[in-house]
Amino acid sequence: MCEVSAQNDDSPNKASARPATYDRAVPIARCPRCRAEDISADAHPTRLLQNGQTVPVFVCRNCFRPAELEFQIACEANQIPYRPLAIRESLRLLRDFYRARHAASPDDPYVAGALADIERRLSIEPVGRAPKLDA
Repeated sequence: MCEVSAQNDDSPNKASARPATYDRAVPIARCPRCRAEDISADAHPTRLLQNGQTVPVFVCRNCFRPAELEFQIACEANQIPYRPLAIRESLRLLRDFYRARHAASPDDPYVAGALADIERRLSIEPVGRAPKLDA
């Protein structure tokens, strides 16, 4: 006969005996397009067209190009001129997103690192046009 052995409360295989991976509640922001990826520290700004209005939305890395293509097709279908999202504008949107995420979970090092990277990029001045060379 098979004998089933009962585990003691001090067993290292018990879930409560293992060291906790997270010692705090970590809010998760899911990609609204695929609902599979956590975009808490890796968001990509794109836009949606809702009732003729452009609405910024953040998606995962895998959904960014398809979402931007869907936005471009929606603009063309509604006779709205499409223009790509400017880099500085997308950095500002990301900064606001990461500030809100950082306020929600100030202990998360990934969000803090992403916010620091975005703020570093925003602090760099845009490169001016090169002067025309005389021929």
